[in-house]
Amino acid sequence: MPCLYPDVKGILYALKDKGIDVAIASRSSTLEIAKTILDKLGIQSLFVAQEIFSSVTHKTELFQRIHNKTKIPYTDMLFFDNEHRNIIAVKFSHHLLLFSFF
Repeated sequence: MPCLYPDVKGILYALKDKGIDVAIASRSSTLEIAKTILDKLGIQSLFVAQEIFSSVTHKTELFQRIHNKTKIPYTDMLFFDNEHRNIIAVKFSHHLLLFSFF
């Protein structure tokens, strides 16, 4: 069973308490498994939008869907990712603040 780093849940709750919206944009061919893991980790309800789709969906599409659902301007979004290709794809699409983990 996957687990969170020790402070992640506390950080997510602190963001929620401060009125800062958090969303997920993920490519996964196992949507139901991803949602089940989020539920078992006890964090599924902390996200204002969950855009989890098959691997053929581009990250830019997921951000458009989040924007359409939340009306949050792209300039107010932060993007964290561990895949360089996603950073590049999103970088040239919207004015997001990007963070990469390698």
